[in-house]
Amino acid sequence: MGKFLRFIVIVAVLLAGGLYALTFVDLGRFAPQIETAAKEATGRTLKIEGPLHIGFSLVPTVVAEKVSFSNADWGTKPQMLTAERLALQVALVPLLSSQVDVRSVTIEGADIFLETDRKGRGNWEFGDAEAAPAAPEEDAGGGMSLAGLPELNVSDFRLAYRDGETGQVSEAAFDEVSLASQGGGYHAVIEGEVNGSPVSFSADVEGGAEQASLNNASLTVAGTSIGGDLMLDMRAKPKLTGALTSPAFDVTPFLKGDGGGGSDGPLFSKDPLPLDALTVADADLSLTLDELRYGKLTLTSLKLPVKIDSGKLTAPLTAAYRGTPIKLALNADGAKGSLGVDANASNFDLGKLLADLDLSTMLNARADFGAKLNGQGKSLHAIASSLGGQTNLVIGKGTINSRAFAIVSDDLVNVLIPNGESGDTAQLVCAISRFDFSGGVGTASALALETDSLITTGSGTVNLGAERIDLLFKPKPKEASLVSLAFPVRLSGPLTSPTAGLDRTGVVTGVATAVGGVALTGGLGALLPLMSTGSESVAAGGECGAAAAAASSGGVAGTVGGAAEDAARSVGDTLENIGKGIGGIFGN
Repeated sequence: MGKFLRFIVIVAVLLAGGLYALTFVDLGRFAPQIETAAKEATGRTLKIEGPLHIGFSLVPTVVAEKVSFSNADWGTKPQMLTAERLALQVALVPLLSSQVDVRSVTIEGADIFLETDRKGRGNWEFGDAEAAPAAPEEDAGGGMSLAGLPELNVSDFRLAYRDGETGQVSEAAFDEVSLASQGGGYHAVIEGEVNGSPVSFSADVEGGAEQASLNNASLTVAGTSIGGDLMLDMRAKPKLTGALTSPAFDVTPFLKGDGGGGSDGPLFSKDPLPLDALTVADADLSLTLDELRYGKLTLTSLKLPVKIDSGKLTAPLTAAYRGTPIKLALNADGAKGSLGVDANASNFDLGKLLADLDLSTMLNARADFGAKLNGQGKSLHAIASSLGGQTNLVIGKGTINSRAFAIVSDDLVNVLIPNGESGDTAQLVCAISRFDFSGGVGTASALALETDSLITTGSGTVNLGAERIDLLFKPKPKEASLVSLAFPVRLSGPLTSPTAGLDRTGVVTGVATAVGGVALTGGLGALLPLMSTGSESVAAGGECGAAAAAASSGGVAGTVGGAAEDAARSVGDTLENIGKGIGGIFGN
């Protein structure tokens, strides 16, 4: 037995010595042949400027240093790839039969630059794009298995992508990208930054080309994490299933614009929406978030089941805003290019919502909201231009910035402000709004606002296709001695920057409707059919009787008296700020 052990030791030493000796073998003389083969295969220049040798390992490892690969001739940079060190570890036995079985790939100090030209052609496309049609699926031998993938170890890796149409460049830098064998699959890890935001990903990968799964997946971006299990089934039509959860997910880094949209760009983007992608694959996913954050806005207890079946998307979202339940159902048809929204919420804090979205701090009140809208098109702008349906809004008791909404003369503003000129709020009794949309144009069929001193009714349209507004407001003071101070004001212009001013052509005499103590027949449910009138709703409070009566009667008007251009102009200034804020949400 002792002699046998000595024999084993001697063999091991000789083998180790032989492998170590191989590290001194210079393979540099083969570099020109490798470079020529790469040129013939891709039409690009491959250069190996550093040593080409065999690394010290029990498994043969070919190491190349200072490697570069040229870019397409139309590219904006000379090199598509550079790397300090590339190492391929290959199985020994297959080499004896002239087969290459790569067991692992190691890349250090790589810099990859991907880009497209103005026609969308990528620099990763080599030679004639129309040559060599893909092999039929039946020749593929049943698809690739993860068991055939080599292990991957990448460090100090930089990646950039340039869009040839827009010139926009996205950049990423990774400290680690690895794929290590684990049981019957692999464990994947990614650590680095994407466009300056820290990114971390890990998952257990199992399966093959027909079925693959990510188990115990975890993704952290800019400090926000989400995790769960996903499975992709490719046996028939691709289908993605799974469940993702997160204790707190912040979408601010992904949705916040640069703030430069202003009023010069469109409110609704004309960029194509990927609705046709709904026909490519099916999905059955569920997203559960304890908190969803956008800036100062936080939604809690969010549940979003997403189903895509035969090109049709259904996504009924439920959540809570400051303890108030909200519902929003999104429906889309990829084949028809249509999009629909059905939303409602009762007794939510509208004033806090406007403040959380950085739109306005002028309101302190709760509200009910209902909307059922649908449109068709290839972009948000096209969908908005074809929008049909209805929106309803009821705002209950609270306070309101009188200089922004009273739409009255300076003399009447003093009456509305209980604390004199130093104050800036009035007591809000109720506000009602109903817009009926057709062809992207919303017509106000009910529009009224009541404060403790004033009732203002409105009429007109909001044209989403042209992104313009044209509304006429007619105020009626509750105190008879101030009727002569009221005047009609027209709010018109672009949605993102409307202007308001005295509408001399809209002046009428007399009072069309009495407003004090008028009971609404039929209730708000008759006037605002999408609105909830349950016990928890604002509409059930009973404060909106006079405003509803005024809205349903066609308006309240009074004689114009005095100059109130400044007060009217303040309405436009306030709404312009809101319009710009909304424009930042939708993007240009």
